[in-house]
Amino acid sequence: MRTAIYTRISLDRTGEGLGVERHFEDCSALAESLNWEVVEHYSDNDISASRGLVRPRYEDMLADIQAGKIDAVIVYHADRLYRSPLELERLIAIFANTEIRTVKSGTLDLTTYSGRMVARILGSVARAEVDAMSDRRKRANDQKAASGLWIASRRPFGYTIDGELLEPEATAIREAVQSVLSGMSVRQVAREWNAAGLRTAHGGQEWKSTSVRRVLKNPRYAALRVHRGAVVGTGQWPAIIDVDAHYGIVAFLDDPKRSSSLGFERKWQGSGVYRCGVCEERMVVHVDANKRRSYKCPQNHVRRQGVALDELVDGVVIARLSMPDAAVVSQSDEIDVAGLQVERDSLQVRAEQIAGMFGSGAMDAGQFEAANAALQLQVDRVDAELGKARMGDPLVELVLAGDRLVEVWEGKSPDLRGKIIDALMVVRVHPSDKGLRRFDPRFIEIERKV
Repeated sequence: MRTAIYTRISLDRTGEGLGVERHFEDCSALAESLNWEVVEHYSDNDISASRGLVRPRYEDMLADIQAGKIDAVIVYHADRLYRSPLELERLIAIFANTEIRTVKSGTLDLTTYSGRMVARILGSVARAEVDAMSDRRKRANDQKAASGLWIASRRPFGYTIDGELLEPEATAIREAVQSVLSGMSVRQVAREWNAAGLRTAHGGQEWKSTSVRRVLKNPRYAALRVHRGAVVGTGQWPAIIDVDAHYGIVAFLDDPKRSSSLGFERKWQGSGVYRCGVCEERMVVHVDANKRRSYKCPQNHVRRQGVALDELVDGVVIARLSMPDAAVVSQSDEIDVAGLQVERDSLQVRAEQIAGMFGSGAMDAGQFEAANAALQLQVDRVDAELGKARMGDPLVELVLAGDRLVEVWEGKSPDLRGKIIDALMVVRVHPSDKGLRRFDPRFIEIERKV
């Protein structure tokens, strides 16, 4: 009797496979008592059958049974093989000539009417137990949420499975929130995390901008309790960022004015920053067949060598930030970013209330337009202040860099350098003399904003 043993554990918190090992020992003892030869052991550790997940070794076993390689199967309990009527009906067709023995639920005979009836009853019992466990788990989670206790079915990035801070992940989250509010793109954060060897907590995958955004917006990192998709209070675990920073980064990332350009990140610092001296349109990058990079006006009024122009602008930026009055360009310490973000959230709620009043008829069209216009002025003011604050941190870092100013500047991403240039100055490229082949700074106009 060529026998296969199949073992499966739905949840293995330690990852050591001790549960399936114990089940294998009991199944092996049953095979020995039956004098059956065990020719294969199929095992799926830490995979639930009730959630419809693919069980690779389970599928391998079924394929070998259909190929005639297995005569009998031993499992710890019938619910290791199936937990739904649909799964059972599939097994009935495959196990037509295969014997099944279990350690805890006896013999399963799928070749007879009475055997199939018993199997279906066992399946119904298993399904009922799954439902009961789900209800108990939901009730326990409700209780934990109400008390503020830590709840995690798997380890989140930045924490251990028990809710303790985990370095260097926790610091990476804290710094990423500050960097994004200062102008760094989410995509750049992903690149930096990958370069530092950080990987996702589940699956160990490299970071993408979408997965970084999910982390940055997660209320858990501000020690906020989320239950059934809503924040319900403060949790009893250490926070990585404060509550104001959380609402600030959420408001920033969800800002509808950024939605059309969430995927944009300039590869070259002057792209969309430098301006044409003829039409004032922002210039784009052009790379020719010889891979020479230049900035060009979209209307083809001017074109200028990319490397030389960037080096000129770099020098002007560094010279500006080296001046004694450079500190005036960064006033982030005087701006309450968290307070502004809370104010913006409040204005958004007020806008929704006004829309609701108009929709219910409590406000006519004229009143709605007046109220909405007044509200929009406040939103524009807050957004303007936030725009200044977001530029504040990188400028402060540059102003205070001292002898390391060049090093710090070169370490910024092209996207962030472009934002800083745009905040400090206007760079215009004017047409040069006909026949001029070399780069001539006389035809570059740089007008300081601050």
